[in-house]
Amino acid sequence: MSEPKLPAVSEDGAPTEGMASASKQRLMPPALSSLGRPSPDLVRIVLLWAAWLVILCAFQIVVQARVSPARPDTVLAWTQYETGTDVLPCRPRIDDPNMNEHVAFDSEYYISIAAAGYDDPDAQAYSATGGHASFQGVPSCSPGVPDEWTSLNYAFMPGYPMAMRPLMAVEGVLPFTSDFTDTGKATLAGIIVSTLGGLLAMLALGRLMGYLERRRKPATAEGDADSQPGPWGGAGGLRTALYLLVFPTGFYLAQVYTEGLFIGLAFMACALAVERKIVLAAVFAVLASLVRTPGFMLAIPLAWAALEILRDRETRPAGWRIGVPIAAAAAPIVAFVAWFLSPLGANWQMVEREFFTRSFDPAASVELWRRVLDSLLSGVDKTPGPNLTDYAVFGGGNLSASSTVYIALELAAIALGVAACLWLLRRMPGVALFGVGVIVLSAGSAAAMGMDRYVLAVPAIFLMLVWFGRRIVFDRAWVMASTLLMGMLAMLFTFGFWVS
Repeated sequence: MSEPKLPAVSEDGAPTEGMASASKQRLMPPALSSLGRPSPDLVRIVLLWAAWLVILCAFQIVVQARVSPARPDTVLAWTQYETGTDVLPCRPRIDDPNMNEHVAFDSEYYISIAAAGYDDPDAQAYSATGGHASFQGVPSCSPGVPDEWTSLNYAFMPGYPMAMRPLMAVEGVLPFTSDFTDTGKATLAGIIVSTLGGLLAMLALGRLMGYLERRRKPATAEGDADSQPGPWGGAGGLRTALYLLVFPTGFYLAQVYTEGLFIGLAFMACALAVERKIVLAAVFAVLASLVRTPGFMLAIPLAWAALEILRDRETRPAGWRIGVPIAAAAAPIVAFVAWFLSPLGANWQMVEREFFTRSFDPAASVELWRRVLDSLLSGVDKTPGPNLTDYAVFGGGNLSASSTVYIALELAAIALGVAACLWLLRRMPGVALFGVGVIVLSAGSAAAMGMDRYVLAVPAIFLMLVWFGRRIVFDRAWVMASTLLMGMLAMLFTFGFWVS
């Protein structure tokens, strides 16, 4: 039998340095002993995010240097006018050479707002002529434009471009960015905000996955607690973060688009609501409600958390504090309504209604999506209809191969989102209903486009995929398929072709 190993001591009988250190750790409170030592799960998620960011940015640079796609892009009826070989006049915000592969379409407006405000004289604008909205281009470049014009910048909420401005100020004094144009500084700032938001979304998904795992296998003894996933979800949390990054439209988390910031704030609000940290959840929800319109839907998971807090005798606050959960749940709606009733919100409503002709119309949207499905099955564009508009979404006539692929991805995104929300409904009702709200609000705007991007804001998708991803064959198959699709869509975006 081997003798027990005794602690090492010095010649005078005092404990060695290692023994003293171990003793101090035992005497030190756990909270203090862990200071400065981040969780390994947290470190792995951050390292995965950093590797993805380097790989994606390198991919976009390389593909832009190696590939020259035929123009224009005819996937939708109008895309041929914005993707031709000639650069559109008076659109300098998407023609700046600084990190140009990260900007396309709506990026122009976020850069414009961040660099020069909503009334940027170099912004796209329209004027109402004869009761109809007519596109006039940038006023300073169109001598025939009336004095009264409205910037299209008002179609976008302030949260994302306002988050870019402090970074632009810092870039103005750094030696390696101070020579950038204002557009270049705004582009870099937008990429940074988007990627940091994406990291926040990864961490939030890790927390949600950890909660699901602890529910699936609750600790029944002291020994079981050690095998429970930590706050960042353990291996399941890391896989959830990976599934977000390689989702077909996950590349938007590193572009000048709102997706990264919005889902970072929204997912963290959901995670904190599930953990009943409702006041902090409300802070994230309020910020999200100023980035994208579905942000006010975060009132759903917050209200569910408030209901659980008030229903639980152990957590129910006493006295005046009983109103705190209720106020927290209402906070994102209050913030959204305050913006909606402000001058910015009034201009947003006018631009959306008069120029983009977008409105929440579930009946018209259901009919339009039915025609989109009919178009896919028949191979002929069936989107024009007597109750909608004579406008053909896909150009009319026989569908092109590119339009067929586009429709298939749009419908697959909706189906995946709905299925995931139904799967999560029993496990996390508030988070699942938030996802349903995002899908309904996005698909119900009577515009059959963009759903493969909009469903990025549905946390149920990534949680469900990872749940099935515990099976190694599904995991490998999904990662391969999703990564290939993301590569294709990221390449299209890099060249300014329409993705969503």
